[in-house]
Amino acid sequence: MLTLPHQFFLTAERYANKPALRWKSGDEYRDLTYAQVAQAVRAVAAAFLQAGLRPHDRVALLSENRPEWVMADLGIMLAGGVVVPIHTTFSARLAAAVLADSGSRFLVASSADQLDKVAALREELPHLEKVISLELCPPSLPANFCRTWDDFLEQGRRSGIHSFPRVNPRDVCSILYTSGTTGEPKGVTLTHDNFQANAHAALQAIPMNDRDVLLSFLPLSHVFERLGGYYAPVVGAGGTVAFARSVKDLAKNLLEVRPTILIAVPRLFEKIHETAWQTARSKGSLALKLFRWAFRQRPGTPGHFLADRLVFRRLRARFGGRLRFAISGGAALSPELAHFFARAGIPILEGYGMTETSPVISVNRVDRNKVGTVGLPLEGVKVRLAGDGEILIQGPNLTPGYWGKPEATRELIDREGWLHTGDLGFLDDDGFLTISGRKKEILVTAAGKNVWPDPIERKLEISPFIAQSMVVGDGQIQLGALIVPEWEALEPALRELGLDPSARETALADARVRELFRREIDQTTADVAEYERIARFALLPREFSQDREEITPTMKKSRKVIAEHFRQDIESLYPARKIPH
Repeated sequence: MLTLPHQFFLTAERYANKPALRWKSGDEYRDLTYAQVAQAVRAVAAAFLQAGLRPHDRVALLSENRPEWVMADLGIMLAGGVVVPIHTTFSARLAAAVLADSGSRFLVASSADQLDKVAALREELPHLEKVISLELCPPSLPANFCRTWDDFLEQGRRSGIHSFPRVNPRDVCSILYTSGTTGEPKGVTLTHDNFQANAHAALQAIPMNDRDVLLSFLPLSHVFERLGGYYAPVVGAGGTVAFARSVKDLAKNLLEVRPTILIAVPRLFEKIHETAWQTARSKGSLALKLFRWAFRQRPGTPGHFLADRLVFRRLRARFGGRLRFAISGGAALSPELAHFFARAGIPILEGYGMTETSPVISVNRVDRNKVGTVGLPLEGVKVRLAGDGEILIQGPNLTPGYWGKPEATRELIDREGWLHTGDLGFLDDDGFLTISGRKKEILVTAAGKNVWPDPIERKLEISPFIAQSMVVGDGQIQLGALIVPEWEALEPALRELGLDPSARETALADARVRELFRREIDQTTADVAEYERIARFALLPREFSQDREEITPTMKKSRKVIAEHFRQDIESLYPARKIPH
C-alpha cells in the first residue's frame, strides 16, 4: 500500500487541472488545482528537510481548516515526519501538554491567537525549536524562533531538494490526541496503512467521485473530518473540498458552495431542524399546518409530490440544492431527525467510529440505510460483541497503540488483537450495528437499573426549546437532567409571558417557564421506560462550551467536566444527598 502523499500524487496526476481545494478570500472563492497543491506539498517537504527534520520527528499543526492545513499535512509526511494536529479550541494548557507529550520539534500555527498559547508556555517546551506562522509572526515570539509560511515555502522552493526519504507505509504518520469525554487526552498513533485502508474501504461503501464537492467545516484536527472530508475525497476520489469560513458563516457558505456531500455532526441537523420549525411558526398558523401536513405524507404518493414542491424543496435549498446525501458521525443521531430529513429528500447516512480505528468502523449505505443504526461494518473490519455487549473490533484500521503509553495500549487491544471500544451495542439479523451507549457513562439508579443517558438526551434535544441536555442521577432514586434552553426559540414565548429574555436567570426561575420545560421533557420522553423518566431538572443560563472544555471538538459532551462545572445545579436536584467528589 502507498503512503498518503504518494497516493495523493497519483490522484493529482490524474486530475492535475481540476480544483482540489476551494476557500473564500474576501467576497470571492478561489481554487487551487491538484497540480498546484502537489507543488506546494513538495515545497513544504523540502523546507522541512532543509530545516533539519529527521525521520519520525513530530511536527504539530495548530490551525483552522484552510488549504495550508492540507499542504502542511502531506508535506510533513512526505519529508518523513509525523503530523500532530492540535484542536484550535484547546486551551494554552492543553496545547502545551500535547506539544510536550509528543515531543514536537516544529509547530505550524495559523494566527497570533494560536501562537500566543505557545508563547505563554514556551519555557515548558524545550523540544520545540521552530514555529512556522501561516500569517505574521507575533511580537511575543523571537524572530529567530518564528518564520512565516510564505518565507518557509520559498525556502523549500529554492532548496534544490527534489528527492524525499523512503517512508514505510507501516510507519506512524500521525499522532492524534483524543479530546477525551472523561479525562486528559491520549495520543493515538496511526499509520499510512491505517488511513489508506480506511479511506479505501470508506470509498467502497460511500459513492464519492471526482465530480463531488464537499464543504468542510468540522475541524481537520479531528480524524472524522480528516478521513471523510479530506483523505477520501481529495487523496482518493479526486473531488473538490471547499473550506467554510467559520461555523458562524456555515449557512451562507452552504448556499455559496452548493455541496453534493456534507460531512457533519448531529448538532448541525438539529439546528437546521429547529430553524425550519421556527420559520414555519413565524409565518402563522396556516404555514405551520402546511409544514406539519407535508411531513405526514408518505413517499411516492401525490401528497408527497405536492409537499415536495411546497415545502421540501425549500428545505433542500438551505443546503445549496445539490446535496446527494450527508454523513453524520461523532455523536449519535436522533432517528426522528433522520426521518425528518429523509422525508425532505436529504438522506443522512449515520456511521460509527473512533480515533483508534482511523476512524470508520461502520456506516449506512445510500442503498441500505437503516435509520437508528450506525450501518454495516466496512470491508475488512470485523465486529464482535463481548459477553457484556461491548463492541470489539479487528481490522487494518486499528491503531498500533497510544503514544508512550504501553499499559493503556494493552488495555485497549487484547492479546487476540481485538480492540475494546468501550461502547455497548448489538448486531441485528441483517448485520447492522446499533450503539446502546458508553460503558463508562452508564448510570445505575438506586434501584439497580442501568440507564444509558445518550438516547434520552437525543430525545430531549428534539424539542425546539432544548439546545443541550445532560442526564444525571447515578445512585439516585430518580433521574434528573441539566437543560440548556434554545434561547432563540424561547424568546417569543418569554415575551408572551411578559418576561425579559436578556434577564436569563430571572426568566428561568419563573414557574411558568419551568412548566413549559416540564411539558417539553414529558412530551419528548413519553416513550421511555418508567425508570428512565426525567423527574427533576435544572435550567442553565449558559450553554456547554468548547472554550470551557465541556464540549469536545466534535460536539460530544465531556460529562466529567460538565458535572464539575455544574456541581451545585446537580446537587440542587438531590438536596438530601451530596454528589460525591
